[in-house]
Formats: sequence, C-alpha cells, structure tokens
Amino acid sequence: MMHDPWAREFPWGEVPIVVTGLGFGDEGKGATVDALVRRLGIELVVRHNGGPQAAHHVVREDGGVHCFAQFGSGTLVPGVRTHLARDMLVEPLALGREAAALARLGIAAPLERLTIDPGCVVVTPFHRLIGRMQELARGTGRHGSCGMGSGAAHVDAADPRMPTLRFAELRGPTAALRSKLRLIQMIKLDRAEQLVEQRPADPGLMLGMAEIGRPNLVDDILTAYAPVVQALAVDDGEGLRAVLRDRPGRVIFEGAQGVLLDGYRGFWPYVTPSRTDASFAEALLTAADAPAPLRLWVLRAYATRHGPGPFVSEIAGMAARVPERHNIEGRWQGPMRVGAFDLVAARHALELAASGAPGVDALVLTCLDRLAGLGPVPVCTAYCTPDGAVRERLEPPPAERDAQAERSAGLMRCEPVLSEHAGWDQPGLPAAATRYARSLADALERPLAGLAAGETAAGRCWAPSTRRRAD
Repeated sequence: MMHDPWAREFPWGEVPIVVTGLGFGDEGKGATVDALVRRLGIELVVRHNGGPQAAHHVVREDGGVHCFAQFGSGTLVPGVRTHLARDMLVEPLALGREAAALARLGIAAPLERLTIDPGCVVVTPFHRLIGRMQELARGTGRHGSCGMGSGAAHVDAADPRMPTLRFAELRGPTAALRSKLRLIQMIKLDRAEQLVEQRPADPGLMLGMAEIGRPNLVDDILTAYAPVVQALAVDDGEGLRAVLRDRPGRVIFEGAQGVLLDGYRGFWPYVTPSRTDASFAEALLTAADAPAPLRLWVLRAYATRHGPGPFVSEIAGMAARVPERHNIEGRWQGPMRVGAFDLVAARHALELAASGAPGVDALVLTCLDRLAGLGPVPVCTAYCTPDGAVRERLEPPPAERDAQAERSAGLMRCEPVLSEHAGWDQPGLPAAATRYARSLADALERPLAGLAAGETAAGRCWAPSTRRRAD
C-alpha cells in the first residue's frame, strides 16, 4: 500500500531548518524561506553558500517584489536579520544596490539588519569582468554563467597562488587594500589579454579588457565600497552560535542554486565552481553543537534549467505554456528551459545531498499552480540512452573531470521516458494537485513538508500546519 507522505509530524519551531534546492536552481527556495519566517517567527536567516548570483524572488501580499541575492529572503518581515556566513561570497557594490532596492520597498536601514563573517571572500569588479570574458571566449561552447563574477572569485579563493580579498581587509589600511586590488587588476588584465589573443575580433572581449585595465578603476571601487563597508557589522559567527544555543528553532539556513549544479558532483562543466548542497550549513551547525536540523529539499512541480547543460526531461514548447514572470532570458544565463518533473534527476540529487547526519528530511514542492489548465501532467520516470537502455537511476559521478564531461555529453543524448498524471483546472491546491504531489513524494521516498500554489506566502501549505512557536 502506498504510504501517505504527509502523515507525519515535523519539528517546526524546535530545531534549525536548512533549505536546499534539489534541481538546477530556481526551485523556490527564497519564497519557501519567506513563508516559514512568517509562520514560525524565525529571527535569523543564514546565507551559507553562493553569492551575488542568487536570484530568490519573494512576492508580498500587496504585490511588492524583491529579488534576493545576498540578503536573506526573510528580510521583508520586520525585525528579521541576515548573517552572511564564512563560505558566502560577498559583492559589496551589489549588496549596496540590493539594500537600496529594499529601502524603496519600505525596509528601513536594511544594512543594519545584516552581519557578515570577516572571512567572506569578496567578489570584485575584476572577477565579474573576467568571468564574462571567459564565457564570451567559449563562443558556442558556453558553460553557463550568471555574469556576476562569483565563479571567478571562488576559483581564485581555492588557489593558494592567487590573491584573494576577504571582507576584513576592506576595513584595514587603505594602502594595503589598494595594493591588493591593483595586484588583482594586473593578474586579470594579463588573463584578459590572453583571451583577446584567442579571439581578437570579438568586440565584447576588447571592451572587457579595456574596462579591467582602466587606470582609475581601483580608486572608483574604493570610493563605491566605503558606504557599504562602513554600514555593515562584522560577526565571526558568535551571534549565530548564540541564537542556535538559546533559540535553535528561530534560525533558517537559505541555500543558493541547486544540488545538480554542485561544482564537485554536478554535470561538469555546466556547474558552478562551489558547493551547492547543505554541507556548509551542516558544518556551521556541527561547530555550534546545535540540534539536528529539519532539512527541506525544494523542487518545482516541474523541471527548469537556465542555460546550457544536460536537461533530459526538457519538453519543446513547454516554456511557452508555463510563462516565467521572474526568470526572463538574460545575456549570461540564457533562456529558461522547462520540462517534466524528473524523478531520475531528483533521486540523483537526493543521493548526492545525503550527508548521513542526523535530522529529518522532507520535500517542499512549489509552483503547482503553474500546471493548472495544462491538461495531463508529464513526469520523467527514466532515461533512454542512445543504445536503447532504460535507466531509472544515475551512477555516482566519476572523480575525473574528463569522465564527468563525458557523462554530461552522454546525458545530452538521452531521451526521457514519460508517464502522465491527471491534470487539474482549478486554482490553488485541488485534490488532483495534491495527489500529484504525493505521488512524487512517494516515488522519492520522502515525506512532504510543504506545497506551494501561488507566489505569496499565503499560497504555501505546510503539513502538519506550522504553528508560531510560543515564547
């Protein structure tokens, strides 16, 4: 008999919550964090991976929208704070622009509600420029990028030979800071010249090289950094540890991107260079001797992916039938691709994300409202390989990069094996939508913790119902 994946109690408000995407990003992590912050009285959102490339859209009940990148997605709720933990990449200029956007929505002094670990790696304009140049130089073989420089900064930070700027240095002696920025500028300019030599006719590369080498760029960066850096409070994690010690159920960890984009176990080379699973959050919890968390794995009720790379369950024409208000095509990310819910990829992501640490795992399925009125709902149950084999599971990723790239190329030659579920026409969460969600949870052998049918927090349903924790 099929088990009821919703028939269990969850430790809402008692333990920390870790929210992680199981796909290629765009799963609805930010909206999930916003809804839980409102229901549970959560006071601290911890950003523990990713950086300025994140794009977590949250819609208020009054229609106001904010795309969260570095602030926690609970910031629209009065009093909720954000901590940028040690493995978060920070871009001060983008952080200042995000604070200004929040202020326009009526959020008073946003930067005063944010703390930052002094060890956070700083993404400089040089990383953004060289990252874009590298993607342009790949021509038709692009790997996919958000164009924000996060990948280039992460690669530098992982290389002991490369100069890496940490947030604490932004508050140090100006002469030392200027000297390091100039060193980074010279190194990136040398790399830019190499890229231009490879494709001398590319005007985008020429413009990028000119901007990287602009004589007054370092001084412009220092001037622009100053008001943001001065407004931020530095915290090496003691504030986080204090809340986890005294009020663990008031903390939520907000992940960026998705497990299938993990730089070490994703589908190379169409990945981000960093970790996208919950490992950084788990490390912070372990260091604080915090209670085992409730781990929420977020997926849309159908599959999406920005830009190039394996996407076996993609269905031609489905993107036009499921329009994206917040995920339009961009120069660097490319188009938003859409397909059937992919059980093979979701199982694989769960296997990659499993840490073996104690805690409760549960699924959150979002965007069920987008499927209303589309007729029967397709689900990808297996992959058909070019030689005719049918695979319901993927093997663990190989260690070697060449083998990883070969695996990715093979997946791009696979075809989806599709089944159909009964569709629904009614808005909200009619019985057919709930049955569909439960069938996916059962196939993935995980309980359902939440469903979303709508953009605002009011459209998110939790099982059993979340309750604000009494003080």
